[in-house]
Amino acid sequence: EEGAGGATKKAEKEEAEINDAVAAQLRVYESWFPPMRSVLRILSKIFRVVEPRVFEDIALSAVQACTKSLKDGSSHILRASGQIHADLFLVKHLLILREQLSPFDIQLRSVERQLDFSEAGKAVSRFLANRNRRLFSMSTENALVTLLREGVSVQESSVDSKRDLEDCLRSACNDFIEHTTSSLLGPISRFVDQCKNASSDGSTDVLRKESFMNGIVVKGMFGNAYDNLESELGNVSTQMKLYLENSSTQSILLKPVVRKITRALEEARRFIDEVPNDENDWDTELRDEVLKSASAFETRVKAATSTKQGSN
Repeated sequence: EEGAGGATKKAEKEEAEINDAVAAQLRVYESWFPPMRSVLRILSKIFRVVEPRVFEDIALSAVQACTKSLKDGSSHILRASGQIHADLFLVKHLLILREQLSPFDIQLRSVERQLDFSEAGKAVSRFLANRNRRLFSMSTENALVTLLREGVSVQESSVDSKRDLEDCLRSACNDFIEHTTSSLLGPISRFVDQCKNASSDGSTDVLRKESFMNGIVVKGMFGNAYDNLESELGNVSTQMKLYLENSSTQSILLKPVVRKITRALEEARRFIDEVPNDENDWDTELRDEVLKSASAFETRVKAATSTKQGSN
């Protein structure tokens, strides 16, 4: 009896674990964007019901409409909740869409043909101007045949929804990387852009005298950027966990952000070194303080992202 009771408890425990896993998966499924969720559900139901060619045509149109709907949803979220929410919403759902389409093993390619009447007006004019036109000739010289041949053409265009989906995903990831880099750098990003514009002709004479390059101003700018860094890092980490459950995906997106920040700080140091001491309030002590602030900023970003990747 004790053995039977133990087996029953074990079975009940395994069943409870399965139910919990199913419930968790349903919660994830219910969190998907409703239009995309509906598209994937319909495609999964008709996959083995209709002919492969018919299914691929339906899937191609569905994926095009779904991708557009996701972009529209991202634009709405941008207005309502801000940039990082819009970026991560689009990245998340495009990743899901790509993953859910892979079991269908379809190409999502087609060639669309459309009639082009752009030359029809000229062709009609030539038809009417030709007084010797042969309407009843049984050859290629027949005026009506010539009118149709010259006035109407067939335009072909290739549609590749899978490639378009990949391009859209790549663009969404790049947008997230650019926007996140800018938000973490804060005023440093604008400072680097100003320095590039001021020295665009290859000379640093103008750069040295600019008000934004004043030593005290630059020191304050780096101080403000560092003070805001902690809250910005916390916000990015929180939102990434909210939208992207896969920790490796988070790491993949963060690596280029760190590289861009490192590159921007290197450029900032280079521009700062262009200004000699005793000019625009710069001296050796102030320069060392600013460069230390830049190094502290870089170290903090790398520590935050490496800790995150290590926890993965």
